[in-house]
Amino acid sequence: MMMTLLRGLAVPWGLFLLALTLTLSSVDPSQLPDLWRLRADIGTLAIALTPIILTGGIDLSVGSMVALSGVVMGLVHRDLGWSIHAAVVSGIGTGLLAGGLNGLLVSSGISPLVATLATMALFRGLAMALVNGERIAPLPSELTDWGWASWWGLPTQIYLLVATALFFYVFVHHTIWGRSIFAMGENRLAATFAAVPVRRIEACLYVLSGLAAGLVAMMQTAYQAAAVPDAARGFELQAIACVVLGGTRVTGGFGSIARTILGLATLAHLQIGLSLNSQREWAIPGWSKPFRLDAEAQLIIIGLLVILVAVVNERLSASRQKT
Repeated sequence: MMMTLLRGLAVPWGLFLLALTLTLSSVDPSQLPDLWRLRADIGTLAIALTPIILTGGIDLSVGSMVALSGVVMGLVHRDLGWSIHAAVVSGIGTGLLAGGLNGLLVSSGISPLVATLATMALFRGLAMALVNGERIAPLPSELTDWGWASWWGLPTQIYLLVATALFFYVFVHHTIWGRSIFAMGENRLAATFAAVPVRRIEACLYVLSGLAAGLVAMMQTAYQAAAVPDAARGFELQAIACVVLGGTRVTGGFGSIARTILGLATLAHLQIGLSLNSQREWAIPGWSKPFRLDAEAQLIIIGLLVILVAVVNERLSASRQKT
């Protein structure tokens, strides 16, 4: 049992240590909290995605929900004249409604991949159409100051990440519904026969994902000092990468919130380290022309790591099932 656990943790821990070493060799540790502002938002989405992936589902629309929630927030304040506090509530409510639509579609029997792929386009299209592709700015300083604030040396985004992690840790690992989530991922049909409320749990998980997107929209809008319809583009893929890099099985049934946090740390430090080393020239033996770690090279490296971890996780999963 202990050996299986250690084998399962070997790859993500190794990647994390590699990424941490790469980062610390290039950046002053005192700069890391500010570098983590954007990564904390991605981590919040990744944590909310974890229970969905544990059931064998997926949510590709989280980035689009962030954009739509932010746009609604800006429109309500600018065009309807609501206070910024009421606008923030409306933006979070938009995330809840968008997540509710995803939950309704998935719980009605539509494949999560198909449903959230469709709503990803729908929500992003709505965000662009509502403001004709233009950003809403400026916004009141009481909101923008929040996005740049720090408490005890840590950005506000970190506190949202920690609160989200604590909530989902208790929900996934210490509740009856949490145990049902793992059962659904292992064998959905068996869970149904065991009287697990599969559809209700699925709908709830997508609503919680929408809530997380609404909260991230608040942080993103405050940080950018504007409601941007193109915000959070690609966040969904980075959030899924965090879950996979942590060792959670994409087909469901195996994983944890702690693994997602580990995956987030791995991805964040890799991105930070690679970005800070992007101006250095690297030589490959036998290759005459040196290369740089530009944006394309960084995507290739991260993509290869995700493939590597996914393959190893599936092999470990198969060996666990045999034993």
